[in-house]
Amino acid sequence: MIDQRAIVLDTWAGRRYYAVEVIGETPKKVRVRILTQGGVMLPGRRYLHCGEEVLVPKHAVVNLPAEQHKIEQGYYDGHVTGYGGVGDAR
Repeated sequence: MIDQRAIVLDTWAGRRYYAVEVIGETPKKVRVRILTQGGVMLPGRRYLHCGEEVLVPKHAVVNLPAEQHKIEQGYYDGHVTGYGGVGDAR
C-alpha cells in the first residue's frame, strides 16, 4: 500500500506542500520518496529530484491538504527566469 503524504516547507513565499511517498520510519525521522515532478529544494539548499529518497523529520510530513491546488508541481525559485522571477541584474 502506497502511503502518499506531503512535505511542508516554510519559505519566503509562504508555506509550500510537496507530494511524497512514505517508505519507512525511524524513531525521529521518516524516509520518503519525492513524487513532485520538478523536484524539491530542502533547507540548506539541498535539491532533490523526483524519485530520490531522503530522511526528513517527522514533523515535516503531513497528510495531503484537502485543496489540491496547494500541492506544488515543482521547485519554485523567484530568481529563475521563466518562473515569473527576475534575472540577475549584475
